[in-house]
Amino acid sequence: MSKYLFEVVRDGQSLGDAWVDFGNWSELRREALKTLHDIAIDEMFASDLDSTMTVSVQNEARKVVYAATISVSQSFPVSQDPH
Repeated sequence: MSKYLFEVVRDGQSLGDAWVDFGNWSELRREALKTLHDIAIDEMFASDLDSTMTVSVQNEARKVVYAATISVSQSFPVSQDPH
């Protein structure tokens, strides 16, 4: 198993990082995408602004080995009343 540093960045600001052990590439990639998905739901829902969020994964030598980005562009009608 190898250790990898996951870092989540929203609009240029780091939301945090954590070291995680993985045995294979598919597990690492799946966890990175799941992390991005889960955090994006909570963080982006709390704001009505357009936003970009990235999860990057670095190996123990601090070289980026994987990154995924999600961007949300929101638009609202003049009236936000659904009726």
